[in-house]
Amino acid sequence: MGVNSGEFPSEWLKSMAPVAVSGADPAAAVAQRTRIGPRALEVAGGMHSHQFVGELVKRGWRADAVKFIAAWLAPRDSLWFATLGVWQTYRLLGQTGAEESLRRVAAFVRVPTAANLAAVGPARQVLRDAGTMGLLAQAALYSGDNISSVKGKASKPAAHLTRKMAGAALIVAAAKWPGRQKAACLDQFVSMGLDIAEGLHLWAPNPQQKYPGLRQAPLHEIFSQKAGNIWDNWK
Repeated sequence: MGVNSGEFPSEWLKSMAPVAVSGADPAAAVAQRTRIGPRALEVAGGMHSHQFVGELVKRGWRADAVKFIAAWLAPRDSLWFATLGVWQTYRLLGQTGAEESLRRVAAFVRVPTAANLAAVGPARQVLRDAGTMGLLAQAALYSGDNISSVKGKASKPAAHLTRKMAGAALIVAAAKWPGRQKAACLDQFVSMGLDIAEGLHLWAPNPQQKYPGLRQAPLHEIFSQKAGNIWDNWK
């Protein structure tokens, strides 16, 4: 079971605080935080999370594996996972125009204050954007205490939505890749998510935060493959 033993400043949003997660967590319970296919849900019953990820990879259900990993990670790590994945696809596809938005989400993950969350964008604008960046911004927005755009009205988002939207942003980002390359993109995201669970590629060097236990006995080549340099190691 992993939980961050480092200090979490009182001014940071409590929704981004470390939580205890384990590779032994029931897969069916974790799956309720996201939306995976009915075939995958049938398999989840009675499995631990690490077993379920292995089964998803073995069966080639890559999108479900990515969404499940995003749902399993702590909210802060899940949002970082999505930020890196989206950033990578934008960079490697040569797309422009999203750098500032990506930097704002990354800044919020590094220092999750209300001010940095507000800098991601107003709720009214963010919730209308169904594109990759819109979904990523929504994942950040849902970590706040109020998503209402109406002055004086409060609407607290459900606790699972940051992780659910993080997974959705990754799937939409992968969909931009043509043909068979889409599968390679999802494979990279699976490896990246497993790495992040082990404390790699995080927002600060030598992080206290680690959630090991999801990557276990390899059932498929990618399951035991680490992502390496996430910016350059693309299949």
